[in-house]
Amino acid sequence: MNQKGFSQLILAIIVGAVIVIAGGIFWHYQQPAGQNKSAPGTEVTPEPSFNEASSVSPEQTEQQASTVSAPATTQSPSPMAQVPAQTDVALPSTPSTPNISCTSSTDTGQMDIFDSHVHITSKVSASQIISEMNKAGVSVANLYSGSLDTASQYPGRFVTFVDTPDSPQPSTWLTQGQSFVTSVEAKLKTGKFYGIGEANLRYYTGNGGAIIPPPNIYVAPDAPLWLQLVNLSAQYHVPISFHFIPDDATANTAFERMLSYNKDTIFIWAHLGFNNMTLNSATLNDFLLRYPNLYFDTAGIQNMQNPLSQPNSNWARLADQSNNGRLTEEWRQFFETWNSRILFGSDAGGGANSLERWLNYTSNTSDLATGDAVGHWKSLLSCLDYNSARNILSSNARGLFLKEQKPSYVYSVSSGGKCYSISVSSDSSVSALTFNPSTRTITFTVAGSKGTTGSAVITIPTTLAGGNFTASVDGQNIKSQSTSNSTNTTISLEYAGGIRSITLSASGTP
Repeated sequence: MNQKGFSQLILAIIVGAVIVIAGGIFWHYQQPAGQNKSAPGTEVTPEPSFNEASSVSPEQTEQQASTVSAPATTQSPSPMAQVPAQTDVALPSTPSTPNISCTSSTDTGQMDIFDSHVHITSKVSASQIISEMNKAGVSVANLYSGSLDTASQYPGRFVTFVDTPDSPQPSTWLTQGQSFVTSVEAKLKTGKFYGIGEANLRYYTGNGGAIIPPPNIYVAPDAPLWLQLVNLSAQYHVPISFHFIPDDATANTAFERMLSYNKDTIFIWAHLGFNNMTLNSATLNDFLLRYPNLYFDTAGIQNMQNPLSQPNSNWARLADQSNNGRLTEEWRQFFETWNSRILFGSDAGGGANSLERWLNYTSNTSDLATGDAVGHWKSLLSCLDYNSARNILSSNARGLFLKEQKPSYVYSVSSGGKCYSISVSSDSSVSALTFNPSTRTITFTVAGSKGTTGSAVITIPTTLAGGNFTASVDGQNIKSQSTSNSTNTTISLEYAGGIRSITLSASGTP
């Protein structure tokens, strides 16, 4: 081939190559966008198996539900190559809303505490008592045997009762006769005293805590002089407190005459009534059902640490030692059912070891008293729901002594993966509130004395259960009144005294 022919061949090859390249480029740009190219930075990952557990914990689910009200709007990803559906594989149904827990354990360590039963003696100073109260987180204490001068040194920290001294025997206040009644009324008229007591009506001491009659002190509860004090309690709207061991049938009959004497008197039966006599929740329940003006305090029970087979063993009846000292089921039900009628009291400063009880108010300084008295009750009452623990530790005493308004019961319930608050305002003890999101039904227990009429106002978020409600008590329909707005539905109802189950059933669409 000559040089001219070779040049023509090379030129033809170059032109052909240009035509091929140009055609390829033209063909490429005629294809649908994205068909042959993934979005930059996008990886295709396999979907998790439907049987795999979610990596989100219940706590994370609850947190997300409480902070996120609606899914965020996001930009659609770049188109992916479509994969034909597998028609032979069953697709999962829409996942149900996760069940979350909206309740948590009760933290009594951060609760306000009102100690309704402490004593001051010559062995301990007011400044020492304040120091121990501060360490225990006790904001206020009812100081038996205290004086107005002592209370005035620490404004807002003490309330004090008109004292009923019983040493030497027979009871000093009783031997003073009518002059004592006159002095009590004069003190109550000042408005500076918050009650009368603690009077020892039937009291045992010694014998290792065993109840061996006759008692060291006995004042007939229906004695005319004492009943005058009972009337003063009603007249001046202040409680009267006493120590009475119910171990004798004749004394018990006189005691019940006292409880029935004046329906306006506020009675505080100290030491859960029985003190070092074997505790019986059924008997206490019976008294509360029959006497609407009766309260109990818990004073000193933590000091009764003997095994069940021995006297002075009442703490072991409350705290199950086989279950890390947690409140037994029997007493959990009792405390929650009657949570508005029980006051926390430590009995610090009481008894022959009065100084040692103060030394061990929050610590284990002395071997002559139970250590960490307040801590015993904080731990035990943490087994209750929040509302019950709050009432027993503080709110009941604040209402009874300081006339503060009783706080509403507030419960957190779950629905649709979110938490909602339901509140109940009532003078009854309220407990065990639950919400069934499937039936949109609210149930709770109320407790009050027989022969009385209880009432409750329930506030429910409209988004949780709106529409009309039907109310029933122990399964029997009752009339109720309700009002609604865009936020809440409020239901008001009344019921007969006793321990009752209330049910509210919603109809319509929330």
